Amino acid sequence: MRILVTSVKDIASQTIKKVLIEDHGFSESGESFEGNPIYTLGNSVKLITTTREMIESNHLEQHFNAEVFVFCSRHKAQSGKPALLVHSTGNLGEEALFGGKPQELSVSTGSLVSVALRALLHERDSRNLEEFDVTMEVTHHGPTSLGTPLLFVELGSDEIFWRHKEGARSVAAAAMACIKEPFNEDSMIGFGGNHYASKFNRLVIEKNLRIGHIAPKHALDGLTEDVVLQMIQRSRETTKSAVIDWKGTNSQQKAHILPILEKLGLEVVRARNL
Repeated sequence: MRILVTSVKDIASQTIKKVLIEDHGFSESGESFEGNPIYTLGNSVKLITTTREMIESNHLEQHFNAEVFVFCSRHKAQSGKPALLVHSTGNLGEEALFGGKPQELSVSTGSLVSVALRALLHERDSRNLEEFDVTMEVTHHGPTSLGTPLLFVELGSDEIFWRHKEGARSVAAAAMACIKEPFNEDSMIGFGGNHYASKFNRLVIEKNLRIGHIAPKHALDGLTEDVVLQMIQRSRETTKSAVIDWKGTNSQQKAHILPILEKLGLEVVRARNL
């Protein structure tokens, strides 16, 4: 069972939910969750709505036995720039300002993150949404405690675009791609660069790589061995290698992170060499 998650507290998710029902054949199952109807597509896909903020939804496993949770969410940015995004979740450092626990990561799935990114790019281009950025973000925010793999597919970046029907259709199509895609056997983790993971975007789109958790430059100084171990172990796929955005890390950060990766037995690859 794969489950799409929306929230009554999230305008974008409700826009996406409406598209999923109207365009993708979901129908009411007769069941409900937290007072909201559960929709189904065949016997292996559910569309649910929580009354919580999605970043606080560490409770879903108490109610559902899922293969993966695909969160259809808003993205908020001060710029307000329209955007279509996907990422894994977790708190790499000691702060947990937006759900989850400090220094705890969810279970990533590089297979589906990569599929979603490529689907968002295709939808952006085919729907002539040139004003929308398409990007993979680094690991951030909750939920962090679920044992089920998850990813966030997002529509941004302000209330105007949270209601944007074609943007919502793009996110819905990417979520449906995640529902249909089988998991791969392996994926990579990434280190360095900025929040919007520009170097890793290129590797996924141009090289067809699968990348799960990503720790950006601003998180590397305080990154602990335990959190790096979680980046490896909290993954649906087997992780054997780490990609370093070499120019997106300074010498002190390399001196900090490379011995950890060596100790944990990962192959280290420079992004520019891929």
